[in-house]
Amino acid sequence: MKRINELFDVQEDFKIVSIHSDSRYVGKDSIFFCVDGLSVDGHKYIEDAVFQGAKCIVYSKPLTYKHPQILYIKVDDVLEELNRVADIFYDHPSYKMTMIGVTGSSGKTVVALMIRDLLSHYLKMGYIGTNNMEYAGIIEQSLYTTPETIFLQRHLNEMVKREVKGVALEVSSHGLALKRVNGLHFDIGIFTNVYEEHLDFHGTMEHLMYSKAKLFSLLDEKGFAILNMDEVRFYNLVKDSLRSHILTYGIEHTADVMARNIQLFIDHSEFDLQIRDELKHIHVPILGRFNVSNILAVITVLVALEMPTEQILNSIQYIKGVDGRMELLKHKHPFHVIIDYCQHANSYKNVFEFTRQVECSGRIIAVFGAPGKKNYQKREIIGKLANQYCDQVILTAEDNRDEDIYEICQDIQEFIEKPVSVIIKDRRIAIEQAIQIANKGDIILILGKGHEQFMASSIGNEPYPGDKYVALQAIRNIFEGDKEDEVQYIY
Repeated sequence: MKRINELFDVQEDFKIVSIHSDSRYVGKDSIFFCVDGLSVDGHKYIEDAVFQGAKCIVYSKPLTYKHPQILYIKVDDVLEELNRVADIFYDHPSYKMTMIGVTGSSGKTVVALMIRDLLSHYLKMGYIGTNNMEYAGIIEQSLYTTPETIFLQRHLNEMVKREVKGVALEVSSHGLALKRVNGLHFDIGIFTNVYEEHLDFHGTMEHLMYSKAKLFSLLDEKGFAILNMDEVRFYNLVKDSLRSHILTYGIEHTADVMARNIQLFIDHSEFDLQIRDELKHIHVPILGRFNVSNILAVITVLVALEMPTEQILNSIQYIKGVDGRMELLKHKHPFHVIIDYCQHANSYKNVFEFTRQVECSGRIIAVFGAPGKKNYQKREIIGKLANQYCDQVILTAEDNRDEDIYEICQDIQEFIEKPVSVIIKDRRIAIEQAIQIANKGDIILILGKGHEQFMASSIGNEPYPGDKYVALQAIRNIFEGDKEDEVQYIY
């Protein structure tokens, strides 16, 4: 609880119990911020907010009527004011923990979770991102990769109360463009990579990069910007404008932290790790050259935290894979199954290239689809990639929303000529079919859903057991004697 004159420079003095930007959750003695969003203008819901108990309205557009018992505060930018007030209302939680923000087109989840897992061996850590929100034994779902301002500040405050000392936060380009983190204090900002994504929202690659660059403008002189030197465009964009320290990592370009002599295997990666002038050969249970870059980002965080090199090398043992991100399933049969989230076309390219780079005596069998009502160009791109890299393709459901699954798959199949390709609409049956035809040495790629245990349809999110569960159950059923009628999917 706060007093209104603690939040605004006003003469009035009354208590404020809560703050809101969604009128549906407004209660007694609250402030309602009339945020003009992408699809909803909060000014249209002022009367609802007053009826439900709001004592203060923060607005920016002309109003036709003002209730006499309500305090109205006009500002130039409601969202900026919301960021400022939310930080005060929740007692500046980001200043009380080590805040590590991760932005980039891909790799945010992997890097953030690796940081959380590794640093958890030294201090109490929290995580907020695509997978969920986790801290102090609490797991909670979030609607967005980077939650909205009030939700974010409230949960950071809860972390402080539960003695969390550090937070790894995924910071999406949407979250940055929509100013969701403008009220936070970051100690470290990490950039992974950038390629064409969400251009329906950002418009151009230039605008996309400027959105991502906003994270680093939030760092002060004591902070650290951790930049990928292999992403030259972005490095050149931000290097001269930063107030913070800069640490770099890379594979192709000289950096503070580098990987040399990379060797890729189906179940791990090895490389010579160079931290400034020191060189050490390491191996990690992480798959793919692109994930080597992610590991370098994590190691550079340890350098920023002033961890001695010997301790950094010892800490590498704590690096582990992330569920649904280039996850190699464990089973005893002579073929391999890899599950990956693969949300962007470039991610498909990375996965397909990896399977061609490692020793593979068999076929590459891919199971995937494409989301409905989203990035139609992606269907052509991934179809052409599958045509180039795969031996067999099974096209199937993947968050079709209100589009026809078969038509989505046909859009992809149009660009697959060389490999054998079939359409199996039920994703569970498609995965089971891929397992059924597996021979010694084959690599089965199950792409697009990763860790998710739902399927987006026209009626909302429907329960789905998850690719990992379906694949492992199919292996047990087909190769280990389980009877088909005994297979039960857990929702």
